Amino acid sequence: MDRISVVIENLSGPSHEPLAFAALDTATALLVAEINADGGAAELWDGTRRIARLTRHGEAGATFWEVAN
Repeated sequence: MDRISVVIENLSGPSHEPLAFAALDTATALLVAEINADGGAAELWDGTRRIARLTRHGEAGATFWEVAN
């Protein structure tokens, strides 16, 4: 598996362009999404194949991710 791409919806930025990061593995990709996604959703990609779509739910201190593929 190559690097995992993490694409995060940018709901708070002025341009609303998605944010993209590269991670060495899936565990690191999940940490990148957790740290950088204020709300909304993130997608994990292996090249052109989407691994999962993550949607954050809940309030501060009690959030959780819904995972779909």
